[in-house]
Amino acid sequence: MKKLGALIIVLLFLSSALPAGAYDPSPRVLVTISPNTELLSVVYYLAFGRGDPFVIDRGGYLDEVDSYFAPYRNHRAVKMLREHLDGASSISEKDMLLYSLEYYLLLCTEPPELQPWAPIDDPWTLDFIGVLRDFARESNFMAFYRDHQDYYTEDLEIYENALSLLPPDEFMGRYMGVSNVSFEFYHPFLVAIHGHSFSPVRDGLQVYGAGGIIPLVRRDPQRTLWSYKTARDTMFGLPLNRDYIKSRELNELIYLTFIYHELGHDLTIPGLNAHYDDLTYSLRYLEDTIEEDMPYLARYDIHFWGPTGMIYEGFADGWADFALKEVTPAYAELEMWMQKAWGEFWIEDTLEIYEKYAEISTKEGKPLDDYVDDMMDELKAAVPSQNAEELYQKRVPVTPLKAFDKGAVAGRVVVVYGTQNPDPSGTEYDKRTAKAIAENLRAFYSQWPHYVDVVVKADVNVTDDELRENIVLVGGPVSNMLVEELDDKFPLHFERVNGTWVLAHATDVTSFVLLDDKSPLRGLYGDSSVVAGSLGDVVNASVVMAVRNPYNPENYIVWVAGENRELTALFQNPTYYLSSYEIWSKNGIELGFYVQPLASS
Repeated sequence: MKKLGALIIVLLFLSSALPAGAYDPSPRVLVTISPNTELLSVVYYLAFGRGDPFVIDRGGYLDEVDSYFAPYRNHRAVKMLREHLDGASSISEKDMLLYSLEYYLLLCTEPPELQPWAPIDDPWTLDFIGVLRDFARESNFMAFYRDHQDYYTEDLEIYENALSLLPPDEFMGRYMGVSNVSFEFYHPFLVAIHGHSFSPVRDGLQVYGAGGIIPLVRRDPQRTLWSYKTARDTMFGLPLNRDYIKSRELNELIYLTFIYHELGHDLTIPGLNAHYDDLTYSLRYLEDTIEEDMPYLARYDIHFWGPTGMIYEGFADGWADFALKEVTPAYAELEMWMQKAWGEFWIEDTLEIYEKYAEISTKEGKPLDDYVDDMMDELKAAVPSQNAEELYQKRVPVTPLKAFDKGAVAGRVVVVYGTQNPDPSGTEYDKRTAKAIAENLRAFYSQWPHYVDVVVKADVNVTDDELRENIVLVGGPVSNMLVEELDDKFPLHFERVNGTWVLAHATDVTSFVLLDDKSPLRGLYGDSSVVAGSLGDVVNASVVMAVRNPYNPENYIVWVAGENRELTALFQNPTYYLSSYEIWSKNGIELGFYVQPLASS
């Protein structure tokens, strides 16, 4: 159901005294676990339980929620919320309904009063807020919230440390007036609610900030232990792979990117809305170009549920890239590659435009948002409609995301496991991995209106016609005969070196390395957790990789393999990767990108 259209919801929030569970990095910057949102989260959890795609497994916190709120499991608030969200036609629509509810709650004072301070014209929502108010009073929710501040500490420390890397009041103050501005960030803890911006005027004070949680797994894949624990697939409810490292710095960069993306909305939404009819809508061909190549992405991602949603996202992404370049340039470049993988083939042009107009803004002493119309004109000139398709093909990398989108359009994906392993138990293990991948693919295609046939076959049974289709190859060259045949055409391949299998690079690509805090490789790259470069030839590795099918370049091959059968099984859900390949090892992760791999025509 495409409800958003061209509407961009600007979320508002009212706060008075510093809330419990809040950090105040500076007099004008506040970050907190919102009691309003956490109240909604508790009721949501009581309605849907631990296995729900939006519920974050917070360990002992969940046990205490179960114990404390047990008498209220059948409360009218729980029943109302369950009935309301059960009406969603897909997980994506449920995602939208959930963060819309949070929007209304952020228009209320804190529990238990929950008094709306701005107009709420939806009768059901007003009824629900009244029932939620009863729940908060009857359960003494705020006592539970205050008594559980220790649980919020890890998240809040990451948030505060991230904001200290690039303080919003200082950085944004370079490009806009902030003499009467506060920066406030309100987040959930128990339930993954879609991140969003808000910019209210409260008692004459302009607020810029964000609500919800960091971008979830499909829009901005997470690669740290902390983000693995908090990320959720709120488009399909699929499990996440355990390809993570422990990195304090990367935790902070992930959060900081989210914050500056949302501040980018605050900066540009007024101008984009003001010039919607004459400029913003005229850029819709950018979004159309993505949808032509990845129509399934455009169906399940709510940012495409209108003709210009990705234009708004592109300007927000560009601002985040502009800001993150000041902190860790390699991470900003990595972000841009992932944004291109999502289809934003104009993102580098957007960054250049920001750099130009940031300088103009500073010289002329005018706020940057005064130039949004000029920036749109420049974007249209840099990426004209007649060149959009050509530029898209030259800039957007081959990824599993693209490969599986083509699988939806083609209506068939063949998952192939190897039978050549001299150890029969290895063949059975790879077969189980192939079946798990196939089950995840069937769930992944659940929102496509047409049937997609996902079949599992042994390598010896694959026909010549099937070799031309969209294929997932499971296992390395020893176990899978098709991998052995194609090995020299892949940008990565396994080699036997001194009795050990090594994953080697066969060609140069644009690549980045994410390093574990304790990785022995850190000394080679300096102090940063994110660097441009390669892991080199690596042992004990797993890989997920996409290339164009050399037998039919219109289709794709996705390869999932590891140094051993257990490492092959790491990527049982290969659907959400925005790099051409990912190499996982316990010391670090390598993300590589290529637009024209060796196997393409």
